[in-house]
Amino acid sequence: MKGHRTFRIDKLFGLATLVCILVTALMIYNDFFKGVEISSGTEKETQTETRTNSGSDKKENVSKSTKNITVCIDAAKGGKDAGLSANGKNEKNITLDMALAVKEKLNQQGINVVLTRTSDTDVTDEARVNTCNKASANIMISLRMNSYNNDTSVSGAESYIHTTKPTEAAELSRKILSSLETSAGIKNRGVKTGTVADAKENYYINAHSRCTSTIIDMGFITNASDLKKVTTDKDKTAQAIADGITDYLKQAGLY
Repeated sequence: MKGHRTFRIDKLFGLATLVCILVTALMIYNDFFKGVEISSGTEKETQTETRTNSGSDKKENVSKSTKNITVCIDAAKGGKDAGLSANGKNEKNITLDMALAVKEKLNQQGINVVLTRTSDTDVTDEARVNTCNKASANIMISLRMNSYNNDTSVSGAESYIHTTKPTEAAELSRKILSSLETSAGIKNRGVKTGTVADAKENYYINAHSRCTSTIIDMGFITNASDLKKVTTDKDKTAQAIADGITDYLKQAGLY
């Protein structure tokens, strides 16, 4: 009887030991695969974070590549000088509205823009050029309107550039005029040197700005179609001017 009880106790002890071993093994098994799952999740998160960071770096690089580009937009006239007037519109208001619109378009592309005036104020030619030169602008575009009362059917945009350094200025002008014709439907009257009165005499802005510059006559204020394109259809025309500017900057390796 005594031996029989000892046998049963040994048997129970062995069974308990086996159960403990199985439980321990099961715990180790669960811990191992849980660790593998957590590790995999962390790795995935790290990869996602890496991709996100790479995207941020790329965005930052794009920002840096355009951050150093500065375009000076000059809204002609202003203040007491209303400029040309026709059909109830003044040149000074048209040029300011267009300058602000072009600035917005270029800013959206990461291009820094300085304006020679942001409101209806008097600004001298000297002050306009000083704004451009102080900002170390890459290019300067002066926006104006044209007029021809003798024949209101005359229309189109044209530019005036420096008489002795025309290469880059001519290319900038061509890009803008081409874009105005293609995208805004404004006739391209071509690139001209000097002034209206004298082809050998430069406008002050072209003569004294340190960067490539052009004066853009966006159309004839006396022509109903041109006037509509710089007022009612201002957004489309502003986009065309901005596109012409960026096309030039890309060709020049600046953008």
